[in-house]
Amino acid sequence: MTSLGCVLSVQQQNYHHSHHLTPNSSPKTESLTVSRSRSLSRRSTPNSLTEGGRSYDGIRAGGSADSGCVTPNEILSGSDLARDKSHSAKLQANNNNTIEVPEYVIDRQTKITYLKGKFLGKGGFARVHELTDLTSNRTYAGKIIPRSRLTTSDQRKKLYREIEIHEPLSHKHVVRFHHFFKDEMNVYIVLEYCPRKSLVHVLKNRKVLTEPEVRFFMAQLVDGVKYIHSQGVMHRDLKLGNMFLSDNMQVKIGDFGLAAKAHNINHDGSKKITVCGTPNYIAPEVLMLKGHGFEADVWAIGCIMYAMLVGCPPFETSSLSDTYERITNNVYSIPENISEPAQELIQWLLRPRPQDRPTLDQILQHDFFTSGYNPRQLSSTCCYSAPRFYSKSPDREKDATNKLTAMVANINIDPPPQGTKTPRSPAGSPVLKPNSPNRLGKSSFPQAFRQRIHSVLCPDTAGLKKNKMGTTMLLHRTLSKAVEQISDLASEVNPVPVSGVCVPFVTKWIDYSNKYGFGFQLSDHSVGVLFNDTTRISYSSNRQRVEYHEISGKMSVFTPGSIPPALEDRFNVLKYFANYMEENLNEGGDLEQQQEAMRRKQCIPFMKRWVRTNQAIVMQLSCSTIQVNFLSDHTKMVVNCERPSDPLLMYINEDRKGTTYALNELSRVGCSPAIRSRIQYALNTLQDLIKMQQQQI
Repeated sequence: MTSLGCVLSVQQQNYHHSHHLTPNSSPKTESLTVSRSRSLSRRSTPNSLTEGGRSYDGIRAGGSADSGCVTPNEILSGSDLARDKSHSAKLQANNNNTIEVPEYVIDRQTKITYLKGKFLGKGGFARVHELTDLTSNRTYAGKIIPRSRLTTSDQRKKLYREIEIHEPLSHKHVVRFHHFFKDEMNVYIVLEYCPRKSLVHVLKNRKVLTEPEVRFFMAQLVDGVKYIHSQGVMHRDLKLGNMFLSDNMQVKIGDFGLAAKAHNINHDGSKKITVCGTPNYIAPEVLMLKGHGFEADVWAIGCIMYAMLVGCPPFETSSLSDTYERITNNVYSIPENISEPAQELIQWLLRPRPQDRPTLDQILQHDFFTSGYNPRQLSSTCCYSAPRFYSKSPDREKDATNKLTAMVANINIDPPPQGTKTPRSPAGSPVLKPNSPNRLGKSSFPQAFRQRIHSVLCPDTAGLKKNKMGTTMLLHRTLSKAVEQISDLASEVNPVPVSGVCVPFVTKWIDYSNKYGFGFQLSDHSVGVLFNDTTRISYSSNRQRVEYHEISGKMSVFTPGSIPPALEDRFNVLKYFANYMEENLNEGGDLEQQQEAMRRKQCIPFMKRWVRTNQAIVMQLSCSTIQVNFLSDHTKMVVNCERPSDPLLMYINEDRKGTTYALNELSRVGCSPAIRSRIQYALNTLQDLIKMQQQQI
């Protein structure tokens, strides 16, 4: 099942999207129970990664009976059915485009009002919209089905089974079933919202995934299936389109429309012989009517793994009958570029006899997982571009990281001979004594914050006497002018974004200032460290250039193979930070248009100063840039004044999508309250910084 950022856990019914075959039907005739045949009769194109005969663009939600009030049995009572039949004749010929969904949906039992949001998908006779709970402001995926379509006892029984199975499930890798209710016109199921869509959308953009990514997703899939099986449930429709992705790229298994309780498979204790599932993922024992159990889900996991690595399901052909024939005869091929451990695991998962397939625990113990690199996290940029892993050999990368960790743990970086004896803070500035009087008078920040911001944002006051706070003052004057002009405007919207320009910004950071300093990665994947003694070291994105800045500001350039002995410890810390951030941290923004422009810079931007407050991380880069990462909602604002006459502002929203504006245009036409308040916060920070700096001159 495919859905745009939602879960359509609906039993496939009527003339759309069902996968129930009668025991007497064949793949060739494709006759379905209750005349539900269209989905399986469609043809699929090789290498298109279609699912159940549907292409990527086919977004569906099966239209079964749905949700209810109080209990599933009360979804449609007898009086409800009689009333709804009066609407049925009028709507019978209409498709799901005619579903009437009010802007505000009210659950009369809980008194909760939901605001209908953007349309997410449709299929059968259901539509899916964002539903926002106006009480908590939480967003859900709301599947909406007109009650006029739920007219038979069979439909209500199927829905009751789906709700009975899905509702009690609670696991980090299973889509959460929140609630169900009805009104006069529709039935609503409220489900966990998955903003990163599903893996079928990822494959549409990416074509194939890397093996580390497959390990990442497979481990979560197996964990989720293991939980489902522990609850006595067979999913029976596992596929890429039912593997939804949360905001942080966690797999969420959805669509329990074909699921069944293991102890209810058949009354006589035999295995179920109903043919169900999606054609490209159906196990051979299901097709051959031999009865099936949990092993059919293991087979589907093998098909999913193959599809992620190769780009299409293993048995996919141009016709359904040929696909079924290949499944029955176990005919498929694995490209040579797939690693040997991956090939072995696929072959094990796709063994014809169910009893010969691995258990879920055995899957995770296979060499494919134990001998390869397993990322702890993946960036959401993986939805449209391949992640960057430093080493081609996962084993060597893991060993190198472990060795580097042990090495770094024993490093004590001594200050250079010319270093001052003045006690220094984590960013290298003279530390104010805790009891020193406040000479600034009234300020927007408390005393403790002013001491902290002074110690980390004023590293080299000796240089300030000569440079008179050049870039800091420039940023302050630019933002001050913008705030003054914007405050006179009543606009609530932003101007048209600028295209073709990129603002460098920090995508990842690590605070290890209790021992070494502050590490960070820029939007072109170059990395740097601001050490506690205010020296700095940077590593280019192609890992061919190393820049070292002394306390005095003098810069030296090296290749990785020509690092002088005196800097080897610092270079090891830099590499350690780089590996740690790559393996453990998500990207802080959308990098699609950033990297190429950043690579054209001759020198690598370095960190001038930084500060952490209760509300934000504030970072100032050498390229006339200030960045504020707001902790509460993970939004970011970056202001760049490399061209003082044409400054730029980039705003990165909660979904890590960045939009760049000309600051002059913002000042002219106004902007949204979100950007206005963030500009003001940055200005307040710079204002306090400048006051502190002036006192040191």
